[in-house]
Amino acid sequence: MIKKTNAKKIKQAKKLIENFSGVQTELFRQGTRKTIGFEVLDHEDITHSISALLEVCYYALDGNGSFVSPKHKNKTQMTSVTKVLEIVIDLLPHEQMFCMDKLTEILADEKKKEFE
Repeated sequence: MIKKTNAKKIKQAKKLIENFSGVQTELFRQGTRKTIGFEVLDHEDITHSISALLEVCYYALDGNGSFVSPKHKNKTQMTSVTKVLEIVIDLLPHEQMFCMDKLTEILADEKKKEFE
C-alpha cells in the first residue's frame, strides 16, 4: 500500500514540475543552461524595460539624478524607478514558490502517513 501511495505522490510531484513555468533547463552549446521568462508586451516594452534599468543605475551613480544629454531630459527618476520596481515584481518567482509549497505539502502528507 505504501509503495502505491509513494508512486502516486511521485506522479503528482512530476506533474507539478512538468507544468512549472519557472526555471527552465535547455541545451546550450556542449552543456545546459537555466533560463527564466520575462513577460513583455512588445519590442518597445523590452526597450523601455532595459532603458529603465540603465537609467536607475545612472541615477544611482550620478548622485543627483539628472541626465546631461538633452535627448534624455524627458526621463524622470520616478518613471525609471517605477518601471524597475515593476520589473522586479515580475521577476519574483511566484509560480516557483507555489510549486514548492505543493511539493512540500505532498512530502509532508507522506511523512505524516509514515507515522500513522
